Amino acid sequence: MSGVETSKEPKENQLHVCASCMSTVVQSFSHFQEQIAQLKREKDSLQKELEKFREEQEEQKRVLVEEIRALEEKLAALNKES
Repeated sequence: MSGVETSKEPKENQLHVCASCMSTVVQSFSHFQEQIAQLKREKDSLQKELEKFREEQEEQKRVLVEEIRALEEKLAALNKES
């Protein structure tokens, strides 16, 4: 709508158009806020999963190091017997 066309319309119609536009903007803003909130929840969930995964990896690493140490000790004991 150009400025000339708007000025020819009755003021009541102009206000209705502005209210409609404002309503659309508010709805879009609300929708985007909800999307942002959803993405933040997903991010938090993924960060928790990543932390859990890292903790599990550290535990597996610790267990493997202990198993390797035990095997090295057995090997050393067998080498002494030979």
